[in-house]
Amino acid sequence: MNSVRVLRAGTLTTLQDRGRAGYRHLGVSAGGPMDSVAFRLANLLVGNASDQAALELTLVGPALLWLQTVTLAVAGADMHPEIHLPNGCVRDLSRGRPVVVPAGAVTEFGEAKRGCRAYLAVAGGFAGPVVLGSRAALLRSGFPGLCGRSLVKGDELELCREQQGLGEAVVEANWFVDSPNLPARDGQVRVLRCLSGHHSGLLSATAMRVFESADFRLSTDCDRMGYRLLGPTLTGDAQVQIRSEAVVPGTVQLTPDGQLLLLMADCAPTGGYPRIAHVITADLPLAGQLCPGDRVRFRVVSYEQSQQALLEQERLLSLVRLGLSDD
Repeated sequence: MNSVRVLRAGTLTTLQDRGRAGYRHLGVSAGGPMDSVAFRLANLLVGNASDQAALELTLVGPALLWLQTVTLAVAGADMHPEIHLPNGCVRDLSRGRPVVVPAGAVTEFGEAKRGCRAYLAVAGGFAGPVVLGSRAALLRSGFPGLCGRSLVKGDELELCREQQGLGEAVVEANWFVDSPNLPARDGQVRVLRCLSGHHSGLLSATAMRVFESADFRLSTDCDRMGYRLLGPTLTGDAQVQIRSEAVVPGTVQLTPDGQLLLLMADCAPTGGYPRIAHVITADLPLAGQLCPGDRVRFRVVSYEQSQQALLEQERLLSLVRLGLSDD
C-alpha cells in the first residue's frame, strides 16, 4: 500500500539505508547516509533497526502527503518542518522525537538553517527494491532507492509495514534527543580531525604546516561523492605519478593544481590523486552536514585518538538506545 505521496521534492531527497558494504572490490560505492549519526538517531526514535531505509533531505526539504497514519521522526538539519492537518491547522513538527502524523496530513520542510541534511524515518521503514543488499539510492550508478534517483513530484512511497491503532490526531513524545554536528550559518570554522594519509610525505614541510593551519572553504562543486575545497595551494617536493588506489569516504586527495578534494559517501572505490589525509570516522557526520561556503580546518590526530572518538560516539548512541528501550 502506498503510504506517502511527494507533493514537492525538495533540492535532493533520496532513499538511504546503511549502504552496500562489501562490494567495493566490484567497483560499487558503499553509499548510505552522509550523516550516519542523524540517520541512526531518526531510526532509533521510531523503534527501527539502525539500518532501516529512511529519507535523506538536502538543503531544502520536500512536502509529503501521508496517505495513512504513521509514526515518524526527524533528526539532523533544522529545516523547520511543519504539519499541515486536513482541517487547515498548522503546527510545528518537532525534531528529535517520535510524532504520530494522521492520514491526510502534509509534512512540509523548508530551507536548512542549521546543518545541511535531515533524516526522516518512519516506524517500520520505507520499502523499495533491494540491490546488493541495500535500498539506498546510488545516483551515479542508477541503483534503487526509487530506481536509483532522487524523489520527484508525484512519486508514491511504500512502507515495510502498516501501523495499526494510532488514532487520528497528532501525538508527540514529551521529550527529545538533540542532534549533534549541526553547523550554523555563522561563519565559524569547523574542525575535522584526520589521520595522515599514505602520501602525506609528498607534501613539503611548509605545505604540511599550511594544511594543518589554514582554512578551506567548500566550493559549490559539492555533492554526495565529495567536496572540492578552496584554499591555499599546496605543493610537494616533487611531481610523482601514482597508480589508482583504494579510497574511502573521508579520504582527502590533493589535485594536480594543489587544491583538495574531500571524498564522501558515494565516492568511487579507487582514485588516482595522492591521499594526504583521512577524516576520522567519528567526524564524517559533521562533514556530511557542511554546506557550500562553510569553512573547515584539518587537525591531524593519532590512530588511538580516532578510535577513542568513535568509541565515545558509539557510547552516546548506545545510551540513547538504552533510554528509548526503557521508555
